[in-house]
Amino acid sequence: MCLTIPAKVVEIKGREAIIQKESATKTIDISLVPDVKIGDWILFANQTAVQVISETDAKEIVDLLESYHPNAQPDKLSEKFKNIIENSKKRDLTKEEIIYLLQTKDAEKEALYSEADVVRRANLQDFICIHGIIEFSNYCKNDCAYCGLRCQNSEVKHYRMTPEEIVSTAVKAANVKGYKLLVLQSGEDPYYTAEMFADIIQKIKATAKVFIFISVGERGLDFYKKLKEAGASGTLFRFETANTKLFQKMHPNGKNFESRLEHLKFMKELGYFVATGSIIGLPEQTLEDLADDIMIMKKWANMISMGPFVPSKNTPLEKEKSGDPEMNFKMISVVRLLMPKIRIPVVTALETLADEGGRKKGLLAGANSLMLNLTPGKYRANYKIYDNKFFDKESIWEKYGLFKAEESYQMIEERMGEELNKVIK
Repeated sequence: MCLTIPAKVVEIKGREAIIQKESATKTIDISLVPDVKIGDWILFANQTAVQVISETDAKEIVDLLESYHPNAQPDKLSEKFKNIIENSKKRDLTKEEIIYLLQTKDAEKEALYSEADVVRRANLQDFICIHGIIEFSNYCKNDCAYCGLRCQNSEVKHYRMTPEEIVSTAVKAANVKGYKLLVLQSGEDPYYTAEMFADIIQKIKATAKVFIFISVGERGLDFYKKLKEAGASGTLFRFETANTKLFQKMHPNGKNFESRLEHLKFMKELGYFVATGSIIGLPEQTLEDLADDIMIMKKWANMISMGPFVPSKNTPLEKEKSGDPEMNFKMISVVRLLMPKIRIPVVTALETLADEGGRKKGLLAGANSLMLNLTPGKYRANYKIYDNKFFDKESIWEKYGLFKAEESYQMIEERMGEELNKVIK
């Protein structure tokens, strides 16, 4: 469920161990790893040791997750920047303040990343949460200008996973690998009815203790109500852009921004944990638009889902410039300042543009979550919403970030409960 920076055991007292982490020591419960010895490296969650790991792997994880901001130079920061950072600790930032942070360069940009990383560590410690996504169908009835799955793209090699395949893939991810949160994603494909989907969710939940998120587009209130009743916990549903004119250009087949907001509203009312956000770097998008995007996320999101625009072949935008990864990092940082405890994944589109180094930079800019692709290999390459899609080298993340212990499920349940109990302003 989460990967965290490991620590070295320096003393053992019965069922407790004293560990050394950076310059501090703390006491944790070692009941789940009774064979631990002084000098061992361990991973722990909720003050409980969960796994002993090798020193080599421990150092690799430290290299992946430790904070390091060599270019932060306090003497080169303007008074305005420092005032905005101080304001973020006391109140919501104004749109003008958000725009200023999105414009930062050089020392101030690095300081923004550093401050967001400090906020993440203070509120969420070192935990990097790991979730899985299963892309079960690449059919889509929509004709979105940016998306490679658009209905008019005749080059798409279409596939649909059977309900049995979806269930078995999800159950294996939960029961064998240890995933506790899975996203079931597709294009907007009416082939899968509400009844079919409800049956899929119920079969997964009957066999595996896992949270199910749905990412299937605009399917209406009755559809989402039925899926919530079947056991779905959350939705991944991007509003894409707060600029209504730009939204309309991206959706020539009649989609409208008001419908997106209506869906977000009833999803909240139904009790869904809502992951939402925007596409960063769309043609004609402005910093003002991005600031508006952040303010919409602040209102509706329980979890953030935003990523850079990546051009795709056979779309009207195939020759447009990709979104700037640095702007994505700045968006992550600003959102972290405004929402200190929210879950912010480093999305695949960002990794596509910035490679695996972009993953670490995203985490150091304030992100605290990853979404690993669990789509079966025979389908995976055909879910081409954009070109050159990044596929994770899962190794260290899956090996040490997924725990089958009951505590990991309870951690997510508690955090989701806290977030859902917040009142929408």
